[in-house]
Amino acid sequence: MAPTRSKQTPAPEAVEDEDRPTAVPLFDPEAFARASELKQRAVRAITEEPPIDEARRLMEEGEPEQALFVLARLLASAPGDEEALELSQACGAALESDCVDALGSLRAKLAIVVPPEELKEVGLDQLSGFLLSLIDGATDVETVLDLSGRSRLLVLRHLRGLVERGILRVIGGRR
Repeated sequence: MAPTRSKQTPAPEAVEDEDRPTAVPLFDPEAFARASELKQRAVRAITEEPPIDEARRLMEEGEPEQALFVLARLLASAPGDEEALELSQACGAALESDCVDALGSLRAKLAIVVPPEELKEVGLDQLSGFLLSLIDGATDVETVLDLSGRSRLLVLRHLRGLVERGILRVIGGRR
């Protein structure tokens, strides 16, 4: 039978821990933490471009889609920001124009070029799968937009992506 230790007698490790002196820092840890946070904020403010400026720059560089992502984050935290709302509308219009250009026109007809058995392997999201169900080679892009019941820009982006991935092909109605 193993010897039992009295509840009043501490374990040898505990005695050693109690005998160690506590080191008192030579500075105020709370003041240090506050100063560090202020320094980090200052560095972030210097190195990070304000979101509205980043969105403007992306738009000027011909990246309206990326600018819209930045503006969406900005508008989530400041929904009434007039400048961001205005720039967001301009970016949306530019992106819509880019998508329509990639599709030829709103009168363009699209055809599915990937065999049905291979469609399962191309990794489609739900909206893309739904849009493919509306494509028959005779229906134009404008009609697909109307039938989808989804945001015009969202559908155009998906259709452009399907064309870029080689799943759809524009077969008529180019400008």
